[in-house]
Parts: sequence; C-alpha cells; structure tokens
Amino acid sequence: MKTKILMVAPNSIPLYGAESIVNVKLLKLLTNNNFEVDLISKRNKWENYPAEEDLNKLDVKLNDFKIVVVDNKLSFKTILQHIRTFFTFGTVFKGAHWAFIVISELKNNLKRNKYDYVITKSSPSLLVGYYLKRKYGYKWIASWNDPYPNLKYPFPYGKGIDAKLPWFQKKVLKIMEQADCHIFPSERLKDYMCKYIDIKESNIHIIPHIVFKEKEIKKNNCTDMLRILHSGNVKSPRNPRSFILAIRRLYNDNPSINLKIDFVGVYDADLKTFISDNKLNNIISLLPPNKYQDSLKIIPNYNLAIIIEAECEEGIFLPTKVGDYMQYQIPIFTISPKNGLLNDLYQNNYIQYFSDNSDVGSIYDELKSIVIDFQNNNLKKSKFNNSYNSSHVLLSYQNINI
Repeated sequence: MKTKILMVAPNSIPLYGAESIVNVKLLKLLTNNNFEVDLISKRNKWENYPAEEDLNKLDVKLNDFKIVVVDNKLSFKTILQHIRTFFTFGTVFKGAHWAFIVISELKNNLKRNKYDYVITKSSPSLLVGYYLKRKYGYKWIASWNDPYPNLKYPFPYGKGIDAKLPWFQKKVLKIMEQADCHIFPSERLKDYMCKYIDIKESNIHIIPHIVFKEKEIKKNNCTDMLRILHSGNVKSPRNPRSFILAIRRLYNDNPSINLKIDFVGVYDADLKTFISDNKLNNIISLLPPNKYQDSLKIIPNYNLAIIIEAECEEGIFLPTKVGDYMQYQIPIFTISPKNGLLNDLYQNNYIQYFSDNSDVGSIYDELKSIVIDFQNNNLKKSKFNNSYNSSHVLLSYQNINI
C-alpha cells in the first residue's frame, strides 16, 4: 500500500536554485518508491529564469501537481491578501499571501484525498502545514533545509539567533513548534534552530540531502592542465575574492602553472573587473548559469570542484553542490568557516581539501598542496558519503512514524 503525501514545496518545480534541486531530488526518490505524492509548488508571476519543469525529464511521477502563481508586486490586491493572511494564520510576512492562496486551491484535493501526512518545504509552506493540522487534523512534517525565519540566519545572511521578530511575525515561532515531526539535513542546523524553537528530540529526524550515485562516469583524464570548477552562486555575502587573491599570489610565485578556473552561475557585477584588475582573465572565466541537468553534465570535465561559503561564525549549511560533486566522484576543495559542517566533512575525508575562508594565506597554502598533488598525479580521491545515498534517505522516510 502506498503512503499518500501532500507536499507543499514552493521552491521545487520549476527547477531553479539550490532549494528546488534538493526538493526535486526528494520527489524523484519518493515517487519512484511507493509514495504517492500530490505537489503544490509556486511560480512568481513576473519572474523569468532558465528553469526545468518537464516531469518526465526530471523523472518525477506525481499523482497530482499544481503550480500556484503569486504576484509579489505591491498592489491593493496583494496588500489585501496579506491582511487576510494575518487573520487566517495569526502572523504575516512578505510573501506569506501565497499560503493564503494555496488554502483555497487545496479544497478540491482535500475532498478527493486522505493523506497520511503533509510535508512542508521552505517558507511560506509552514503556514499551510499549520492550517491543515489545525483545521483538518493532518499530521504535519516540517522539513528545514535552511534556518527559518530569515532574520535568524547567521550573520552576514541575517541577524543571528537572537534577532527580534516584528510583533506581527512573532507567532511564527510558535507555529513552527506545532509540527508533529521536524527534518533537518544536519545536526548543526538542528542544533542552531533548536536554540530558538522548542522541539522534542523524539520529533526530530536528521536526513541529509540525497545523492544519486552515478554508476559510470567518463572522467577528465587531462594531466597537463589543472581544470577547476565552481558551479552555482558566488554573489555576496559569499566572497570569491579571497580565492582570486590566492590564485594571483600562486601565479606570482610560479607563472608557469597550467591552470584554468571556470565559475558557472551567478556572481556580483563587479567580479569581472576584480579578475581583470588582478590580470587573471586568461585563467578565470565567468560563465552564465545552466539548467540543473546541464550543470551536472559538465562536472566530469574538471579535475577539481570548489565550494565557497560566506564568512560565518559557524558554517551550518549543507550546499547542494557537495552532493552533486560526490555524485560525479570529483575531488572537492571547500573554502569555508573553520567551525562548520563542511570542515566536519573534511575531517572525515568526505571533502578532500579545505581552507579557512577568512584567511587568504590558508587558501593559498591549500592551493599549493593541490597543485603539487596534481603535478604528481596524486590528487586526493573523492569519497562518497553513504548517509547521503538515495537508499539510506529512502529508508529514513520509510521509518518516519507519526
């Protein structure tokens, strides 16, 4: 007998950005393994982006699928929707009116189906989960890929754990605590959020992001040029400039190094000028973002992949690219907080190279080690973390009992 789920995941399909990548991988896993899923997703009315939404291409087999379009521009209509949102849920914040629209869209689904539980993924879906639990008695699983609310993101993303919420938003913490089960991708994120919301340990599951392990990979066997990839977002507060300065220093010391670095994704407008000012145009290229599947196909063309995180007091994020790089068995160099999740993975050999992102010297020293390893044909080998394996994640969902 199939488990019937209503998943409310505003950032899922169309597939664009890290949050949607995580959610679509989960949908692929569940819908191909005896879970019957109805999905509610979101599209912003005025946005255009290179996104994939063909379910066959994504290998997602939904029972029912609804994209709820929302207008985020300020107007009399959206102001009225936000007011009605406050009176419906007891709280309101920018974009929360999407949850109010979803409630009216769900009426037919609730008449036709009886779900085993509701899963919510990212804001403002928690309002929908809370409403369906309170109004219809549904079991509610709240899945947190990142901290919430946004104000409580660690600095420099937000104002930290002690950030005060405005009066009209304060109830959101109490709403979050109403979930029957909470899923976090890591212990660090769980520990961070449990400092400001009260959750019973018995209601918590740690389930990492999924990695679908590739069986056959045609790897780049180039030995005369070290090719390095950064795929994804390096816009502020992520800062690739320390890495670029370390590359400049590396070349000053050894101009004969044969090296090519591609940034594929989104970046600040002045990054191109910064690269040019450091006379690295022939080494570092800035390339536009690809659709997700296309971004995966290029990974085997490189010898090494990098991840650049923002300078935080503690690194609590699990970037989706960690799993993508593991999937294609490419060595990973992460430039991250020395106190953080990616350093934990480095200490356990799941990440092959690490440097403190607040220290150009640390980045430079690790780059030297990478170059020496490459020249000796001895780059550290990628190591797959089996707790990220799709079979392990599937078992974790099958064992949820609420």
